Amino acid sequence: GNNVSVQRLLRAPNGGLNGGEVIGQRPISSTISRYACRILIDRDQPHTARLYAAGFDASRNIFLGEKATKWTKKNGEVDGLTTNGILILHPHPLQEQDENTAYEDCKKMYVWREVSVDGDIYKLRETRSSTKRGDLAVGESNELQDGTLIDLCGATLLWRTAEGLSKSPSRVELEVRLDELNAGKPQCPVNLNTLIIPRKKSAKTCSSSRQPYVYLGCGHVQGKHTWGLNNVSNCPSYKCPICLVDSSKVIQLIMGMESAFHLDSGALDYAFNPCGHVCSLATVRYWSKIPLPHGTNSFHPVCPFCTSLLCMDKPYVRLIFQDHCFDS
Repeated sequence: GNNVSVQRLLRAPNGGLNGGEVIGQRPISSTISRYACRILIDRDQPHTARLYAAGFDASRNIFLGEKATKWTKKNGEVDGLTTNGILILHPHPLQEQDENTAYEDCKKMYVWREVSVDGDIYKLRETRSSTKRGDLAVGESNELQDGTLIDLCGATLLWRTAEGLSKSPSRVELEVRLDELNAGKPQCPVNLNTLIIPRKKSAKTCSSSRQPYVYLGCGHVQGKHTWGLNNVSNCPSYKCPICLVDSSKVIQLIMGMESAFHLDSGALDYAFNPCGHVCSLATVRYWSKIPLPHGTNSFHPVCPFCTSLLCMDKPYVRLIFQDHCFDS
């Protein structure tokens, strides 16, 4: 039935993130196996879903690479890990953090683990492909929850349940909310033209006079113009015509349209930095705190809509449209 949804957050069809592109000037190198993992779901209520490393090959045998780590457990059963590991991260209640919770503190809340062929949970290996397994994480479960992340070393999956999705806005609701925002006819204070936040980025929207941009320093939303632009030694700065605050850059805005990545139906008045995807405060707070596997041995928060690496010092910005310039 329609009890669960698995969203592909990151993808690597050619062996790297987004087909091997360089994102944020950092090359990605990773691999993904055809037999990466299994998800077993009980047929009876409450339809518990559990994650296991490795899958079956054409001969219906568990497939593990030659270099994969294998061992015999105390009960005599054989267990193992895939070569590059199947990682799992369970969500943490949002109320346990606030907007000012430091990223380093949140890293302790969002801890990645590795799941074995038999479904046991282990702490991470020293490196992704190390032959020495991590310590057993006693008491931790491979049972999937709403919001659980699964990393296959080249693709990261987001597990959503029907109950969880019912609390997130549907795509239709997102489109209605975006239409309402655009119906307010936000204006550029310099060109005095109406701005429209697009559903997707294209060459047409980039060149449009109606394309909105946000000043990173202050959050004021405007159209594209050259007022206050100071380009010295190829190091531009942008002075906001509303508050006269200097910004290191302006960011093109675009709606984040994948509903499963939204945590709530809150006001669409925040955007990720540097990509400009628009969503609610709860959504930007959540994703900016989660360190996702980046390459083979590092972790970094990313925008869920486009996988751009988020800026560590300011991962998102509050949007202030002209008709709300004097709101408290």
